[in-house]
Amino acid sequence: MTDPRTWCADPGDPALGDLVTALTALGYRKDSILSVLGAVGWRETLRGNPAAALRRLRQMTGSGPQATPDQVPSRATLLTEAFFLRRPVTRSRLVSVLGADLVDRLCTARVLVLSAAEPVTAPDPDPAGHPDPLLVPTVDIRPVDSEFAPDQGVLIASDPDASLDVRIPAPEHVPGVGRAPLTLLNQVPPDRAGKLLDLGTGSGVLALTLPADTVVATDIHERALDFARASERSVLRRDAGRPESRSGSHTGARSPVDWRAGSWFDPVRDEKFDRIVSNPPFVIGDGTVGHIYRDSGMELDGASRLVTSGAAEHLCPGGTAHLLGAWATGFDRSPASRVASWLPDEGIRAWVIQRDEVDPETYVRTWLTDESVDLRTPAGRQRTLDWLDMFDLRGITRIGMGYLHLQRIDGPTEVTFEEITTPDPGYFGGEVTEWFRRSAWLSDRDAGDVLAARYAVRPTVARETVELPDPSGMGFRTVALRLTRTDGPRFSHEIDAPLSAVVAGLNPRGLSLGDTAGLYCAVNGLDEDEFTSALCPLAVDLVRHGILLPADLLDDPVDSDDLDDRDDRDATDGGSTR
Repeated sequence: MTDPRTWCADPGDPALGDLVTALTALGYRKDSILSVLGAVGWRETLRGNPAAALRRLRQMTGSGPQATPDQVPSRATLLTEAFFLRRPVTRSRLVSVLGADLVDRLCTARVLVLSAAEPVTAPDPDPAGHPDPLLVPTVDIRPVDSEFAPDQGVLIASDPDASLDVRIPAPEHVPGVGRAPLTLLNQVPPDRAGKLLDLGTGSGVLALTLPADTVVATDIHERALDFARASERSVLRRDAGRPESRSGSHTGARSPVDWRAGSWFDPVRDEKFDRIVSNPPFVIGDGTVGHIYRDSGMELDGASRLVTSGAAEHLCPGGTAHLLGAWATGFDRSPASRVASWLPDEGIRAWVIQRDEVDPETYVRTWLTDESVDLRTPAGRQRTLDWLDMFDLRGITRIGMGYLHLQRIDGPTEVTFEEITTPDPGYFGGEVTEWFRRSAWLSDRDAGDVLAARYAVRPTVARETVELPDPSGMGFRTVALRLTRTDGPRFSHEIDAPLSAVVAGLNPRGLSLGDTAGLYCAVNGLDEDEFTSALCPLAVDLVRHGILLPADLLDDPVDSDDLDDRDDRDATDGGSTR
């Protein structure tokens, strides 16, 4: 019998969309899956440990040796087993919840196929004596677990990944709810966009999850768009007056997504957007297309360059773009200058965040493993050598990966390139919004304006004193003094005692920064002009990183008790200052 792992479903068949509709109506979503697997089973499924997940299922449903006394609904168990764990299930059980007509049409569309991992016929026939074949899905259908979709029930249909069985993705493989789109979702600001473009939408995770009045989603891969259209059947159309989500975004009713086929920005030529998101095929290689979802057909970082420059051209005034990207450099050029060269000289404010930088060997191993290539085989060894030789020929010694946040502005382009290598900060979109606000505030002010402003110290800032044993052998000596954010990006700045004293004296209803510094100079007999000249650039850095908050960027001037209350709200809302 043919191994079901080699079957490819026809996502363009209406049966797949009907299945998504049925699963949505039957309550197949994250909370129902958690009721069957628990948090540990959910986690282990996504991390590629199917045996542990199945063991949890048996415990939770009362079929294992350590079963709990509580029984979950059998329908939730069946749907989780069949469509989340992709376990073989008898046709009769599927018919009991989906109906015979839909099950038959799903078999015709190859969304369900006979299982080769189990006997073709179940041990017990149905009451009429007919065999009851075991069926297994050839698609993944998973809920989106995102800040933007806590209660929407968005389901994404795609080709199966390799988390539950050993499989090699086909060239036309369409990935689903994976790490990359979820990571990018965490980078997008929470407010509802007007007109949104999802460039290279794939299975539609971003297009179907992000709040917007109008959504245009493009992809060169028709099969990916078929999956996305089927997934759209899960999106609930709700009244525009529905409550805001925990992130503060207003999801409301939404129009159907405008799905468009075409290469890069061709389907949206001459159009402008309030927000652009893209998780493009940015794998850095020689331009060979082995897999449509990850290989762009462009050499090195050409895909990231094209998407970045194209997004800058298609933004409305004030609009923002949020992109995943990668950049390849040698010893003769910095990553910052490489990325800056992709942007126009005028009209863009860019915050580029490098999350990781690796050597060519690590990069090649990572992506060949993603393709399920065994690096120990002759073919795997040859592909490794070919890829590394290509990097060497082009002088590539390091590959950086991260996020590119762009905003359309008036005036010269500003580029800030930063490495943020702290552990995953979780939802980061509020920080992105605040960063653009802080940067705009700074760009409109000179040194005198910065000194004349009043500030609040962010409530999540900690002042750290680092002490080491004194060389004399007695006591400790201070070797570092730092201001560190304990939220979001965890920015940390080493400071000295005078700056620490000035920061401690700031209050949004108190003296300006310049007056506070002047008072410190008067008490300590320092030259005020010299002191404030050195202070101003340090204060700018503290504002840029959200350690100092300009009073006029707060909702209203507040006292310290109000700031403590704001801290509590920010801890819930991702640490953003509104």
